[in-house]
Amino acid sequence: MKGLAKAMAGAALLALLGAGSALAHIDVPGLDENGQCIGDADGNNEVQINELILAVNNALHGCARLPITLNFRGVVGEQPFACANVYQGIGTAASRFIPSDFRFYLSGFKLITVGGDEVPLELDQSSLWQYHDVAMIDFETGPDDGCGEGNRVTNTVVTGSVPAGIYTGLQFDLGLPFDLNHGDASVAPAPLNFSAMFWTWNDGYKFFRLDTLDGNFRIHLGSTGCNGASATQPPTSCDRPNVSTVTLNGFNISHSIIEADLAALLADNNIDTNQPGSSLGCMSDPDDQDCAPVFRNLGLSFPAGTSTGNTQKLFRLETEHETAHKEIKVAGSAEAGGMLRSHTEFDLNDALALSFDNCFGGSDAACTGGMRLFSAANPGIVPLDASEPGESLFTLADGVPITLEVVALDDGLTIHYGDVVLDSAGDSVLLGQTPSFHADLETQLLIPGGTPTRTYSASFKLTTTSSAYTASDVFTVKFTPTEPSS
Repeated sequence: MKGLAKAMAGAALLALLGAGSALAHIDVPGLDENGQCIGDADGNNEVQINELILAVNNALHGCARLPITLNFRGVVGEQPFACANVYQGIGTAASRFIPSDFRFYLSGFKLITVGGDEVPLELDQSSLWQYHDVAMIDFETGPDDGCGEGNRVTNTVVTGSVPAGIYTGLQFDLGLPFDLNHGDASVAPAPLNFSAMFWTWNDGYKFFRLDTLDGNFRIHLGSTGCNGASATQPPTSCDRPNVSTVTLNGFNISHSIIEADLAALLADNNIDTNQPGSSLGCMSDPDDQDCAPVFRNLGLSFPAGTSTGNTQKLFRLETEHETAHKEIKVAGSAEAGGMLRSHTEFDLNDALALSFDNCFGGSDAACTGGMRLFSAANPGIVPLDASEPGESLFTLADGVPITLEVVALDDGLTIHYGDVVLDSAGDSVLLGQTPSFHADLETQLLIPGGTPTRTYSASFKLTTTSSAYTASDVFTVKFTPTEPSS
């Protein structure tokens, strides 16, 4: 009985460890080097004989499951989505945009471990918005609000579970798997029973639906070129699947929100014009050139309809914490050369707040005997957008690679950029090349429970392989952990 009690306590600890943010390069008992529960390194919730096995996994015949909730938010630029709302400055002609529908199907959810492994997210089957590995996100609120073919009920979450572990990325498909895409929507289970999201048995479902109140520009995404006996019979294949795989690095299971931004999706279209003889907007027709920029921003090739992933602009990660985002701009000390300079958009003497995330293994509200995690999506690092000669700050030439190098780091601090973790002096990461990179760092602090609040510091310098510039001076950013609001 003592052994079983110990195993169950270990399982509870694993669940707590898994419930926090990414902890790469931190020695967490019960997890392997890829951030997975030991005994289930491949993430299939089964312990194989050749895997390292903890007593807790032997006792429970598998790893503890970690509940996951993915939160989605519909936006148009920086504004919340709402049917019949008038948005200005959309697309290449800075047009007026009045949406009347916004919903889509997602499938094939995976969480990505700190070691890069993809672990399937097992969706809850009790929700009317989820079936097998498919979920529907619905932002429209029905005809009374100007959402013509919609309904009052919305859905902005996806729920499920994965083996306990450390996860730093999220992946999913925009669209349906072939075997669920073709059937009779009138008898299909929810959420595959929405007639407004269905074309025909042959073509299948509308994976993504965006309508406008004036009808000027609509987007209905779905498979095309489907080969079957008739429009009312399921096909055997589709020439253009039009299913996009989206990967979001830097995902934090505690406070990441997935924003779906219609302004970003439409950024490369003139929504006031339309190819003559084609449907208004993009109905996934391979001959409609209005679809080309839409497909690219959905992460699809055009007209082939295969996933490109890295071109998608619709989805991005934001944080639920209200801490103001601070940026550091990279400049040169002279025109077309000189020393790299860090131009901070905030006072370096002011510490950036790190919000409380979780307590690992503690016994009370103070996390006595455990470890406390704090984090923030700060700071960001971007190229200077306009020269300031009076301050000896000049925009950098195009194509200059910028690397961030750690000079000093207080114990407990780690800096994350994508799947790269900086946790000691000398660590570095390539941020990108000018003029287009935008590096949003995530700072994490792991300290023992009960540790008094104080200021922590990280010192950096900017370097480059370009012969036109030399490394920057060292600059220091300060951070202060903040307690959760009661």
